[in-house]
Amino acid sequence: MTAERPTPRHPLDGLVTVMWHYVRTADDVPRVGATWLEPPVFEGQLDAIARQRTIVGWPDVAEALQGGRPLPPDAALLTFDDGLADHARTVAPRLVARGWTGVFFVLARDPGEPLTVGHAIHVLLAALGEGGLATAVLDALPPAHASRFVAAQAEERAAGVAPIDVLKRPLQRDLVDVVEPILHRLVTERLGPPGDVADALHLSPVEVERMRSDGLTIGGHGRRHLWFDDAPAPRVRDEIAASATFLAREPRPWAFAYPYGAASPGAVRTLHQHRFGGAFRASPHAATGAFDLGRVDGEDPASASTIEIATTAPTARSQR
Repeated sequence: MTAERPTPRHPLDGLVTVMWHYVRTADDVPRVGATWLEPPVFEGQLDAIARQRTIVGWPDVAEALQGGRPLPPDAALLTFDDGLADHARTVAPRLVARGWTGVFFVLARDPGEPLTVGHAIHVLLAALGEGGLATAVLDALPPAHASRFVAAQAEERAAGVAPIDVLKRPLQRDLVDVVEPILHRLVTERLGPPGDVADALHLSPVEVERMRSDGLTIGGHGRRHLWFDDAPAPRVRDEIAASATFLAREPRPWAFAYPYGAASPGAVRTLHQHRFGGAFRASPHAATGAFDLGRVDGEDPASASTIEIATTAPTARSQR
C-alpha cells in the first residue's frame, strides 16, 4: 500500500495580511464620510498583533512566493490603501517607532490632480450626508442617466449590498465618467478646488519620499481608483502602466492592490507584463496565486476578529 503524499505547503500558509484605509480623528480635514479608525484604536490593534504575530515586509512575502526563504508560521503583513495623508501623519510614525514595516498602496497621482470619483464621494458624504449627496447627484444628472442611476440602485439593493453601497457603487461603476464632473462641481461649491482637496487628502511626493527613506514599501494602486472588473480593458492597462511609472524607483518585484478589491483576467496579464510580483484583493480568502492574495480588513470588527485584534465599531462599513 502506497502512502499518500502530504499536500505541499503553500508558501503563504499562515500569513495574515491586514488592510487599512483611513486612520484619523473625526476632526481631521478634509473630513470623510467613510470608515475610519481612531489612532488609539489603531495603536491597540498594533499591540494585539505584536503579541500574536511576527511582522514581515513585502520583500519577504515576494521571496516566499518565488520559492525562496519561507515565512515564519506566525507572519503578518500590514498594508494601507489609497496613499492617504493619514498614513504619513498617523500610521508611519507608529510603525517606525516599533521597527516595523508595511506596504502603502499609493495612487499614481500628481499634485493638483482632482479627487477620484471614489474619494470625492467620501468627502461629499461628510459634507452633504447620504441623502443630500444622492439628491444633489440625481438633480444634476440628465434624465436618461438619472433613470440609469435609479435602476442601478435597484439592482444593488436587490443584490443585498450595504445600504451606503446602494448609493456609491452606481456612481463608482455605472456612471463614473458621467458623474465625475458633477462631483467635482459639488466639491468646489462645498469644500474648494478639487485639486486642493485631493492634495490635502493624499500623500505628497515629499511624504512618499520620507516613507521610502524610513524603510516602508510603496506599492501600486492605479491612478483613478477604478473598478478593474468593470472598466474597459484599455483603461485598466493605462491604470497599471501609471503605477509602473510611479514605482520606477522602487525595487522589484512590486506589489499592487486592486482598487475596491476588484481584479480581472486582463489586469492580471498586465501586471505580469509590468513585472509586478503580486496583487492583493480586499477579502480574507486563501491565496489562489500571486495575483489573488487575500487580506483581513482591520476596520471591520468581524474581519478583525480573525486575528483577535482589538477594534471598535467604526462608521458604516462599505466598499471604498
